[in-house]
Amino acid sequence: MLTTDLAGRLANGVLRELWQKYRERVADVPRIEDALRSLGEVWHEDHVAFRTLPGAHCGAHVLEGLFTLLGYRRRDSYEFPDKCLSAFWMEPPADSKTPAHLVLPKVFISELQLEKFTPKFQACVEKYARQPAASPLTEWQTLFEKLKCSPLSDDCDNLELEAFENLKASMISYLANGPSWQRPSFDDYKLLLQDSEYAAWTLIFGSNPNHFTVSVHLMKRFSTLADFNKFLMDKLAVAMNQAGGSIIKGSKFVQLEQSATLACHVPVLFQEGTRRLPYAFVEFAFRHPHTDTAADGLWSSYYQGFVTDNADKIFESTNVLATPL
Repeated sequence: MLTTDLAGRLANGVLRELWQKYRERVADVPRIEDALRSLGEVWHEDHVAFRTLPGAHCGAHVLEGLFTLLGYRRRDSYEFPDKCLSAFWMEPPADSKTPAHLVLPKVFISELQLEKFTPKFQACVEKYARQPAASPLTEWQTLFEKLKCSPLSDDCDNLELEAFENLKASMISYLANGPSWQRPSFDDYKLLLQDSEYAAWTLIFGSNPNHFTVSVHLMKRFSTLADFNKFLMDKLAVAMNQAGGSIIKGSKFVQLEQSATLACHVPVLFQEGTRRLPYAFVEFAFRHPHTDTAADGLWSSYYQGFVTDNADKIFESTNVLATPL
């Protein structure tokens, strides 16, 4: 097992690279980030979310294994019956007295409940999900076991440095380079889209981050999420997710308020050609402190879980909506 220090360095490297790739692909991200940094705001990623299709060598268990190697631990599980999804979140290493802006983002992992769909739908998903011949967890564990020291320590040799870089590169490749199955057909995409926007999205984007979430409660200029949303719409003309009839999902009562942009569109290459479809979006979280706890900026002072009613509507940021097929 890696030391905490080494796991932390690996996690930092993987998440930093994922954030950079996400920032390059989602047009709203640099606009929002640059505007907030120009105001001197604290910018902290609250969590990153991933979607998965079930399979022997893909799915939520692979991502859980990856982040476990990075020092994360699994926490609460959730069900989304209307969308036929299950999910859980993973907690990053954090001391109770650590300032929240110094803690790695949480991870939210969801997976399609395939058994709840028609045989035709199941067969389509399984055609792709069974293609990976082996789990990448085997490769990651092998590289992991070659690491005996921190990559920056004096006693770390070249082979261990190479193993560290190879492990990091392999994890980033799995999380950032799209699905681990063949390029899908547009007909298969449309078939899944009829019953599940989630399944159709995951078919074409795989384990790419679906979104990163920014911590608004740690900012200095915005005392409420409503104030922050107004800034985004009035100053930056950002289009917001209004699923459920409101931009803000949740309330102080459930200790978590969330809002999100609508997903940007990117070209997707199918077997038949290219289409522009919704990819990823930016989410914003306002976490309230625990009862009788001050909003003092410490990670442990705030509610850190998730709320299913909120997340159910956030999922809809990637809905195709009026996109012509």
